[in-house]
Amino acid sequence: MSALLLTMLAVVASPVARAQSLPTSAPTAAGFIPKGYRVLPEGSATGDLNADGRPDLVLALAPMPNIEAGPAPATNDNIPFPRLLVVLWRTATGYEQAYVARQAILGRNDGGAFGDPFAGLSIAKGVLSINHYGGSRWRWSLTAKFRYQQGDFYQIGETYSLMQSAAENCPRLPDHRPGDLYRDINLLTGAYESVKVSDNCKLLENKRGKQPVKRLRRLVAYQPQP
Repeated sequence: MSALLLTMLAVVASPVARAQSLPTSAPTAAGFIPKGYRVLPEGSATGDLNADGRPDLVLALAPMPNIEAGPAPATNDNIPFPRLLVVLWRTATGYEQAYVARQAILGRNDGGAFGDPFAGLSIAKGVLSINHYGGSRWRWSLTAKFRYQQGDFYQIGETYSLMQSAAENCPRLPDHRPGDLYRDINLLTGAYESVKVSDNCKLLENKRGKQPVKRLRRLVAYQPQP
């Protein structure tokens, strides 16, 4: 057997390669962090997501830097050690695995010159928000909101903005910069707000309205598109 094949088999058999096989329950959150993984900065949020009165926990996990620093794969499906979003129900004796998503967090190279685009998790009023921020001269931010209902997590809202980081505010639009773009939508009701500013500081759009309500997307199928 060749040395190359032996090396490949060792990688496949390693604990890191099996990182997505998380336990169903554990006394502490540390039991759900696979070997070779870490919690990202701002990658922990606590709050009651399933309305049982207990503080649940959500973790954003990434491979250790030396593992994640490998060459970027061609597609998301080819990622051997993906970033993971792990939802844990709080129980009387510890935590129970509720949900694992492998596409919900952008990779460390997906933020452009700004660097790692992951900007943190938050929970408020039973809603989980996943935040990303990136770019270079043009900076973008993306917040996706999810709620647990009907036995699954569904996306119920999204906020996106784009702006020139080095530009000065428009003289007649002091709250905006040239080329600003903002859109916020409630996917449950279809209500949205949209703002567009031209490169020469003209207000192209500033409106609120409603769009047809579509079938809600499950968290497991969500992949950020900045």
